[in-house]
Amino acid sequence: MTGLGTILNTACILIGGLAGLFIFRSISAATQRSLRSLLALVSLVIGFMMIWDGLNGSFPLKLNRSEPTSGGAGFQVGDVLEPVGGKAARSARLKVGTITAKGAITALEIIEPGDYSDKPQPPIALAYPNDSTGPGRDATVKLAFNETSRGWLFRGYLLVLMVLSLAVGKWAGTKIGIQRRLNAIGASARNKFTKATEQADEKHPPSEGFITCTLLFCVGPMSLLGPIQDGLTGDIQILAIKSVMDGISTMTFATTFGWSVLFAAGPVLLYQGTLTLLASAVKQWLDALPEAALLLDSVTATGGFIVLCIPLLLLEIRRIQLADYLPALIIAPAAVWTFLR
Repeated sequence: MTGLGTILNTACILIGGLAGLFIFRSISAATQRSLRSLLALVSLVIGFMMIWDGLNGSFPLKLNRSEPTSGGAGFQVGDVLEPVGGKAARSARLKVGTITAKGAITALEIIEPGDYSDKPQPPIALAYPNDSTGPGRDATVKLAFNETSRGWLFRGYLLVLMVLSLAVGKWAGTKIGIQRRLNAIGASARNKFTKATEQADEKHPPSEGFITCTLLFCVGPMSLLGPIQDGLTGDIQILAIKSVMDGISTMTFATTFGWSVLFAAGPVLLYQGTLTLLASAVKQWLDALPEAALLLDSVTATGGFIVLCIPLLLLEIRRIQLADYLPALIIAPAAVWTFLR
């Protein structure tokens, strides 16, 4: 389900805020350290998984056989259809070969095997591609897939391109000043929280908690990388980590700012949801490209390298300008398109 990660993030903010108001008045330093260590470990595992999937191929399944199980009615010879369901970088395409007098499909030809990470589950319906409509209806099909893999030499080329893309992306991000600008916004939000904590006995305007949490939850690199990953591939692992982090933060902020922190869930839902929908729209455009799977894998692998830096920040091992690497998410598929397609 596209957008599930943002929905989870929003829910964690609300749950964390309510927990801070009614259950936990404060979280001990030891508990916070334990939670950070756990999140760091999870981030490390997810980062390596993303790199492996991106290099090895996140969409290894290709359609190799199709057989109508219910021919439906109203179809015409030459109609192009696609199976409904599954998770694909590019959907398979089937052409109607022969039909009965009533337009029921009796034979199908595979004209595009597609690239799938999860195959459709039966009963598998057939539909006209790209939300188009046609006279046919009620057809189902039985499909068989085979699994492909990339050679080690190709994976090596892809790895080199990803590392170079990260280096160029870091240079571009530093020139633009992405992390510097985000740091300034984050510092402003932290200052509001610090002043509020020092003056805990005073009444704070409702806007303070809302602005502070909105800034902190929307300006980080995970708030950009997570929705993009969700919209392009349906993967919510990054947003799952961010959801836990935001929930814990909201729990802490709620003890100082009160109810206003709960309203930060609205901008997070709007901002990340919009990014997810935009990424999903780009995914529909990619569906027409033979290189769709390779382009998406380049984003996945590059994002995995960025995620690997998160544990260093969580455990305060090294201060990394993480946001400056974000341009690599655009540079990597551009490099793949130029050199490997």
